[in-house]
Amino acid sequence: MPKKLTLFRAFFRRQLAYFRRYFANSLGGMLTLYVVFLLILGGYRGLSGPSGLQGDTTEALVVGYGLWFFMLMTYQDVSYTIRTEALTGTLEQLYMSIHSFGWVMGASVSAAFMANFVMWAVLLGVAMFTTGTALNIDLLSVLPVLIGTLLGPLGIGFIIGGLTLVFKRIESYTQMVQFVLIGLVAVPAERVVWMRLLPGSFGAGLVRDIMVRGASLAEIGAGNLALLFAIGVGHLLLGYAVYKQCERAAMSRGLLGHY
Repeated sequence: MPKKLTLFRAFFRRQLAYFRRYFANSLGGMLTLYVVFLLILGGYRGLSGPSGLQGDTTEALVVGYGLWFFMLMTYQDVSYTIRTEALTGTLEQLYMSIHSFGWVMGASVSAAFMANFVMWAVLLGVAMFTTGTALNIDLLSVLPVLIGTLLGPLGIGFIIGGLTLVFKRIESYTQMVQFVLIGLVAVPAERVVWMRLLPGSFGAGLVRDIMVRGASLAEIGAGNLALLFAIGVGHLLLGYAVYKQCERAAMSRGLLGHY
């Protein structure tokens, strides 16, 4: 276990070093996402007429935007890490580590989660200031639901990462996932039962209940929380299984260390 803690600590330090060294690039990415939010907000206000968005519609828009950002970053952390390591020729070195590849990716995702959480908080605060809305920021209630929600995008990231090992260049398809994630956040999973099985959709509804409607974790209920994690873990296991199949295919063809 001490070796695993060393692994996690190393990835946290690397994430912090990246953020400091490439702060200008990180800031530029956040500004780009803020401009995207302004465009979304302007489009919704244009559709709703001169009065603009009213009531919890604006708040739901802000929460949905924040969720889309977090899900997008989580999905990209897995798929882009695998792609970058393959591109630079260091992917095989990760497989040669004394830790299994699953532990290495787990440490990488955990470190990235902390960085993404800070950026999510900043962007959410700026979006709230821009729209003049007030959300229920109850971290004790939001954090476990948020973690359960992000398991689905993690599974998608592993699928895309596995396909990258085999087909190498699939950027045109990975870009489409960004728009798919918008749909997963927006679907009314709280009203349509089968939509709860979609990656991240059930959790998105629970996050809206907490942040927009002021529900607590106790009001969400242990049953809904257990269902959220069951769905999320199922998506994660499915995504990792697809990745392992693609990994075996890449190894059998001698493609793992080549891009």
